[in-house]
Amino acid sequence: MKKRVGIVLKTYPFDQRRCLIYDRHHGRISCMNKGFTVFTGALISYFVTRDFPIFFITGVHVLDAPFSVARKDIFFLHHVLELCCYFLPDRAVDLKTFDLVKCVYTDPQLFSSTLRKKLFLFKLLVSFCFYEGHAPLSINMFHYLASESIDSIEQSFLHLEVEKNIDRWLFSCVKAHPKFEEFKTVRFLKNIGCHDKT
Repeated sequence: MKKRVGIVLKTYPFDQRRCLIYDRHHGRISCMNKGFTVFTGALISYFVTRDFPIFFITGVHVLDAPFSVARKDIFFLHHVLELCCYFLPDRAVDLKTFDLVKCVYTDPQLFSSTLRKKLFLFKLLVSFCFYEGHAPLSINMFHYLASESIDSIEQSFLHLEVEKNIDRWLFSCVKAHPKFEEFKTVRFLKNIGCHDKT
């Protein structure tokens, strides 16, 4: 049996055996953990078996933890994990989205500024299939932001109005979720300027 890799999106304080994992090959799965306590945000490897409808993980090994990002902005890290909890469909596999989220571990410099965090969140929500219709971004600008690297976009010195439109778009996408009122990290978005600017 081959070990799998996943990111712990959520743990349950009242049942330490349960956790929600973003598995690279199974997508978002609810698991029962046998014999190892995992922590939210950990990048782990494990063996996974399924006894319908429950996944069980064993042989857990912590590969990495996003300490660098957490030290600089723990609210950003929690927001990324919360978006994955709420927007990823159960058991839908998308390697590009997984690898994008894994950048939190492999490329912490990617999040060195507020604009970079916004651009990362933009790309994450695009990977969740949000499109330009959520706010006044032109189709051309939307596709430019979706396709170019964060470094390239940052070096192009976005006009302030474009950044405001990104802010509106991000907030609009998150607010579109039917359980928006349950989100605990919306304040992070507001703190970086993402809200309805009417």
